[in-house]
Amino acid sequence: MRYLHTRQSTLLIRDDVFCPHIVYFGPKLEEPQDPAALAVLLEPAIIQGGIDEQPILSIAPSYADPTFMNPAIRIHQDRQGWAPQWQIKDVNSDQTTLSYRLVDPKTGLELRWTATACVENDVFSFDVDLIQTGDQQVSLEQWLTTLPVPTPLTKATTFTGRWIQEFQPRHHQIDFGTLEFTNLKGRTSHDHFPGVILSSRQSDETHGECLGLHLGWSGNHCQRIERSQNGLTQYQAGVAFMPGEMVLKPGDTFTAPTLYATYSTSGLAGIAEHFQSFVRNHILTLTDKPRPVHINTWEALYFDHDQTALDSLAKAAHQVGAERYVLDDGWFPARRNDTAGLGDWVIDTQVYPDGFTPLIKTLNEQQLSFGLWFEPEMVNEDSQLFRDHPEWVLAIDGQVQAKGRNQWVLDITRKEVQEYLLNQISNLLRDHPIEYIKWDMNRDLLQAGNAQGTAAYYDYVNSLYHLLDELRERFPQVEIESCSSGGGRMDYGILRYTQRFWLSDCNDAHERQIMQQWASLFFPVEVLGSHIGPTYSHTTSRSHPLPVRAGTALFAHMGIEWDVREATNEEQQQLANCIGLYKEWRHFIHSQIRRPMTGSDENQIAFYVGNADTQLISVFQREVPVSGRPVPLRLNGLINNADYSVSLLLQPEHTGHLMKRKPAWMTKPEEGFQGNALMQIGLPLPILDPESLIVIKVEKR
Repeated sequence: MRYLHTRQSTLLIRDDVFCPHIVYFGPKLEEPQDPAALAVLLEPAIIQGGIDEQPILSIAPSYADPTFMNPAIRIHQDRQGWAPQWQIKDVNSDQTTLSYRLVDPKTGLELRWTATACVENDVFSFDVDLIQTGDQQVSLEQWLTTLPVPTPLTKATTFTGRWIQEFQPRHHQIDFGTLEFTNLKGRTSHDHFPGVILSSRQSDETHGECLGLHLGWSGNHCQRIERSQNGLTQYQAGVAFMPGEMVLKPGDTFTAPTLYATYSTSGLAGIAEHFQSFVRNHILTLTDKPRPVHINTWEALYFDHDQTALDSLAKAAHQVGAERYVLDDGWFPARRNDTAGLGDWVIDTQVYPDGFTPLIKTLNEQQLSFGLWFEPEMVNEDSQLFRDHPEWVLAIDGQVQAKGRNQWVLDITRKEVQEYLLNQISNLLRDHPIEYIKWDMNRDLLQAGNAQGTAAYYDYVNSLYHLLDELRERFPQVEIESCSSGGGRMDYGILRYTQRFWLSDCNDAHERQIMQQWASLFFPVEVLGSHIGPTYSHTTSRSHPLPVRAGTALFAHMGIEWDVREATNEEQQQLANCIGLYKEWRHFIHSQIRRPMTGSDENQIAFYVGNADTQLISVFQREVPVSGRPVPLRLNGLINNADYSVSLLLQPEHTGHLMKRKPAWMTKPEEGFQGNALMQIGLPLPILDPESLIVIKVEKR
């Protein structure tokens, strides 16, 4: 038996029989003094009417295994060698890492499997390399890193969505058969986020066993949950290959995307704590600077890049407290609409006859730093780049391909395309004080064939990583946002090269509350861009008062997506106050964990950010309360015998019209409440209007 431990969980692997297999993944185990006794517990009955051996789910299941379940690997050598049977070549282990080298004697394929325990953050990482050491090439049709699903976990929460409606949860019972979610769009996609939460029947936001899983990959992927009548349940995740996309010639290596897993005994809140801390400590870079308040020009100006309008927007943004000015789409030649210009990353001298110099002067005067929008992976037919190099488009020769947003995808797997993009972007960054890039990507990959006509989806993603890595090497202090029609490219793979996600093109506070609640299970709040839009949302036709819009953006990386020149004096003052509140609390919010809570009403979204000394609690009332008087909100994570003050940071403008009397604590801020009482009895909440929000501060006295 071989153990890997984190603070709260254990991975137990057995390799004395057949292929190595994980026999336990769950709450932390003490290593027994008598391993033989433990081995007895791991020997279940063998049923009649089947194979004479106990089916074992190995770390690399294949068609040779007697499980009759989907394999991790699908290969062949000219229709032979399709059922590899692994032999252990060697094993290496220490306190935090366990590695196996397995080999299939018939094909010569070697598999290197490594599990790494991040002890302090309770996250395991699983990495796999496949190396062809034989003398014949191997066609690799599938590799899905495979983990057993612990028996207490019988529910699955997956995440689907679309443009302006990302991170929509779907809840499934894990029944006999297969749940499969495959993305073939070339980017992480809105449709199928590469992550899942598996949970027990009794689990909720703060209680019960959960397993969080995430594939750090920004392209085509497959996730599969399969339960068999043989008593086994497995989770599989990996790259979804197109036909013929991956052929391993002698000496070639395929590196699978990392699969991340964390086990929680404190419900969804534990998953959030583990993954958020892990990302901060092991994925993110450039984390030592405060996250500045953005003003983005898109919804204020669109393609109308008039210098007077640009300057006046900057001045209005400064007056309300913005700190960074992001010049969005429309600054390069012919870009008066979305049909032209992509690919020509030079300043449009017709719109900017003096370049960016006048705008930079204004930004300096208004104490705003400079950010710039790019969509480097795309090209319009109406562009100089396309006229010079139509062969640079990712396509299958001789076939008709549908456009997306009037644009084509560039074949960034070509070295010359990479060099062109790096030079174009570098010239702008070198000549201007640009500290931030909004890296957009607004269409899916379709018929993504390279110059040889073979599928290039996997190579495309690795080429993107290389492009971003090279850019970061040249300009290490420039921050990069991953935007892809909103949240179409959000995962740990791209986050290694970027610092921020644009979660959605929808700034409607109602929709954002849902998205941010679920996205924060996987990502810390400071990487989730959330902007205060206008009162009327153009994507949903809903209207929300400013405290609701600002209170939603408060618990993320705040920005403004609103022509604040059109705001009234009262709105501008209110916005300035909200931005001031963000600046006051952003260091705290961006260094603490956001944990979901069970609301006092089923139509609420509730969470808190903080620790045992200080907590900010947000409660958003989505719809009319189910009951006339909500049950008290039971707090979490406080000290039993400590006294706490409770006060409101944000509240609805019309709090009270549904009540003859407010909860007593709202009118007695001087009172102190014991932590144990707040956790066991709970805090009575006001009766809230639908689409309203309160933010409560709880502080140890």
